[in-house]
Amino acid sequence: MEFLDKELIKQYMDALGNEVFNQTIDLYIEQSEIYLKQLNNAISDQNYTLWQESCHILKSASGNTGLKQVFIKAGNIEYSKRDFSQLAKDLDELHQLNKISIEHIQKWLA
Repeated sequence: MEFLDKELIKQYMDALGNEVFNQTIDLYIEQSEIYLKQLNNAISDQNYTLWQESCHILKSASGNTGLKQVFIKAGNIEYSKRDFSQLAKDLDELHQLNKISIEHIQKWLA
């Protein structure tokens, strides 16, 4: 499984420079935790609107940083109307993908 869209990352690095792109990754790491907490809150509150909004933001942010699998997973579950117990399982998977993807990009950038 390819966790990173390396071509996209290279394009961003060429356009922004390494330092700015690294700052973008640092910001993504901080912000993704907020979005994942919002998704957890959406499950607790059984709020599909908050679920969709948080997935959309995470999908956009991960896409803009080249985190391919997070982008795909967030997109696949963004408009889901599945039971919240199933969405909780999706969130666990998303959490894992995000953690692994961050590890991959940090290693690749090092």
